[in-house]
Amino acid sequence: MMNKPPRTALPRRQRGIALITAILVVSIAVIAATAVLSAGSLAIQRTATLQETEKAWWYAIGVEAWVKTILQRDAKENKYDGLSDIWAQPVDALPVEQGVLAGRIIDEQGRFNLNNFGVTDPIVRKEWQDIFTRLFEQLKLDPALALPLSEAITDWVDADQNPTPYDGAEDNEYLALRPPAVPYRTANRLMQSVTELMAVKGINKDIYAALLPYISALPRTDVPININTAPEALVLALEVKTSSDTQSFLKERLQKPLETPGEMQTKGLFTGPGDAKPARLSVSSSYFQLRADASIGSSHVAIYCLFYRPSQGDPVVLARSTDSE
Repeated sequence: MMNKPPRTALPRRQRGIALITAILVVSIAVIAATAVLSAGSLAIQRTATLQETEKAWWYAIGVEAWVKTILQRDAKENKYDGLSDIWAQPVDALPVEQGVLAGRIIDEQGRFNLNNFGVTDPIVRKEWQDIFTRLFEQLKLDPALALPLSEAITDWVDADQNPTPYDGAEDNEYLALRPPAVPYRTANRLMQSVTELMAVKGINKDIYAALLPYISALPRTDVPININTAPEALVLALEVKTSSDTQSFLKERLQKPLETPGEMQTKGLFTGPGDAKPARLSVSSSYFQLRADASIGSSHVAIYCLFYRPSQGDPVVLARSTDSE
């Protein structure tokens, strides 16, 4: 019987290289497995987020459809609009599957329509400028800035390139901007959003922030202000000198809104020299904005809709914008 030759042990250096190679192979395998698991986890999370966002979007669209019925119902109940109406009641947190809904309807005619400066009648435009100036006073803004700003807005929304006499601004002014400002042109059409005000000559962040709760950008000119729903500062800006009748109206309007325009006269509202004319005022509204938020899981969708409610027929959505995260 022959004896087997003894095994020859690997040199120590080769044994070290083999160990390192084994560790490296295992490490690569672990890294690859981790990458696969991580990619799978991200894909699952991405799919879940997309599903949640899609669900939040459809909830928000559902709120939009619901608002149409609310505005229809309100029109059948009365011919005026006040802060106690069904559309004016906010929904702060409505539980839904996997999340919550919130929303509110804002009367856009309870605000000052910036596009009112686009009227062609200079007398009517002067009436709106006077109200705008008094609003500046109520908001503790420099009233001397109101007239030049209103003239610049007029040039922004009118269709021509003729600067208004006082302190207007057309393309020639905006195209002459120097770096770091970027030159641009006037819109020469009605404002689509109040955010356009930031592009108008004379406006700054402080003025914009102060005016924001009191202004709107509706798709026509000379839209009257609903005194039942307008913020107090705007109501006070409708008259030259604040009267006790107006103060009483502001205290009572939540429970006792005006039901007809004629009640303004009988209650002694806005009857002084220089006060807003009846044609600039209203007790009902046609334009409303929905602001709805849907939060489902970790996803959030916000929808903003401008509704027009005609005197006859169903409300329609004139504009819609969204954001999501």
